Order: sequence, then C-alpha cells, then structure tokens
Amino acid sequence: MKPSKKKAADPNQQPTEEEGAEGEEGATKEIPWDLIVKIGYMFVLPIFLAVVLFVVLVSVGVISTGGDEVVNETPYEADGVANSGNQIQDVMEAAEKGEIHIKWIPAKNSATMEGFKVKVNHVDWGEVRGRDEQGELVTSSRPFVNIYLETANRSNKTFDFKSWYGNEFTTKGGAIRTAQLSDDDKNVYYPLKFDDLKDLKWWTPSKTFDPLDEGTDCIVFDVPEDFDPNKVQNLYLDLPGEAVGLSGSYRFQIPKSMIQGL
Repeated sequence: MKPSKKKAADPNQQPTEEEGAEGEEGATKEIPWDLIVKIGYMFVLPIFLAVVLFVVLVSVGVISTGGDEVVNETPYEADGVANSGNQIQDVMEAAEKGEIHIKWIPAKNSATMEGFKVKVNHVDWGEVRGRDEQGELVTSSRPFVNIYLETANRSNKTFDFKSWYGNEFTTKGGAIRTAQLSDDDKNVYYPLKFDDLKDLKWWTPSKTFDPLDEGTDCIVFDVPEDFDPNKVQNLYLDLPGEAVGLSGSYRFQIPKSMIQGL
C-alpha cells in the first residue's frame, strides 16, 4: 500500500459554518448584570441613604456644618446692673481695654444661644417699604439701614419671641434694652418704628417657637440723613437675648460687602 497523501489546505477556502460558530462562542462573554446590581445595592445605596440622612439632620439643626457659632457669654455688667440699658459703646471700649471678652460673630455665620438660632440674611441700604392699615404700599421718604434676620428654634423647648423691630426689652435687673447698631467709629444707631405700617417685609411681631420652628424678622435703624454707607467698613449689630426670654446678646459683625444697595 502506498502511504496516503494529505491534501494541502486551500488558502481561499472559507471556514465551515460549524468552525465559525465555535470561534464566535469562545470570544463572546456574558456581562454579569446580576453581580453588578448586587454590588450597587451593597455599596451605592448605603452611601446614598447616608447622604440623605446627613442633609435631613443638617436641615433640622441636629448637625452643624460649621457655619453656626454658640453664644456663651456672661452678660456685661455696667453700673452694677447686668445688661443695663443700651451700652454697646461701653461694651466695645471695655473689650478693647481687655476688661471683658466679647465675641462678634461674622455675619456670614449664625449664632445660637440656648438652642435659639439667629442669622443675618442680608442688609439693605434703601427706602423702607411696607403696607398700611388699608393694605396700600407705603414708602419712606429717605433711605435707612434695614437688617433682615432668619430665626429658628433648634432645641426641644419652647421660646416666646418678640420682634427686635422698634421694641424695648426689660432685663432681670430692671434695665431697658433695645437692638443697637454701631460702626468702626462707635457711632450708635437705634431702631426706628413706623406707626403707619401694619406689615413689613420679613417682620414677625411675635411668635411662639415650638421645637424646629423657623421664622424671620427685620429691623430698621434710624441713621442720620448724612449717613454714608460707602464709608463704612463694618457694622456691629447687638440683639438683646431678652427677645426670646434670655440674657446676653447676639452680636454680629457685618462687613460692608453684605450691604446691598450701595
């Protein structure tokens, strides 16, 4: 017998259907979608829920993001009476001499005293606009300094609030206090109230703050007609804690950059 000869392969011959199917099956791999979904549930979902929880806790004040400062001051005593009258000049001078320590909170931050939180939202240099008894819009004849505040109860107790707008407060020692505004030259400006206004933007005459309640308030400060806000570098705002039944003050340092309407 003659040995068989192997036929040389034809280079132009195409692979059979079976050969092509086998090669394609070896090159294609199925994507493990089930595994990817399980990994998502294990890692992505807990992170998402943690972010949502953090946002909720920040919004109700349980967690602070660093923009809130706690006011923990001993009331300043002058003439033997705590918080006696309007003493912002005396307070500033005593602090400069090192006789007392006071802290002016940067107005970009909020201040909390015994759970009641106050923040300066913005400051306007302009006309005062409000509505009278008939609901008609009333506008002042000249500009004033208008300060708009955010308020909130971040404690588990109740606060009875009375607006700083045009009101006086009596300390435990019997002294009378009001909100005050000063500048770098220690000029003092006092609140002004318009008797013909029934409603004013952001104004809350009085309110009982239950836990987690929020609100707003505004104060109009009586500045002289020649007052020039462009010459101001900082304004210093002193808000008596007696507005919510507390002692001490919410004190804010307001930079010129926060004054709108210049």
